[in-house]
Amino acid sequence: MTTAEHSEDFLRWYKALQQIAQQSESQWLVSADLNTHFGAYQKGLSPEEEFAELDELAQWRGCGCGGS
Repeated sequence: MTTAEHSEDFLRWYKALQQIAQQSESQWLVSADLNTHFGAYQKGLSPEEEFAELDELAQWRGCGCGGS
């Protein structure tokens, strides 16, 4: 689905996601490719929920080598 094919509702949702990321100074978490986030929208996630998931994934968890 191209950008031209996305509904106005999704475009508003995506804009809200971008604004949340900007307010958190984490714009890099939101892909410029709208299709990357379309699945979350289809699942019924709010922009806040999608951002929270992206932020959680971006958190450093260590190398997994058992050290701290």
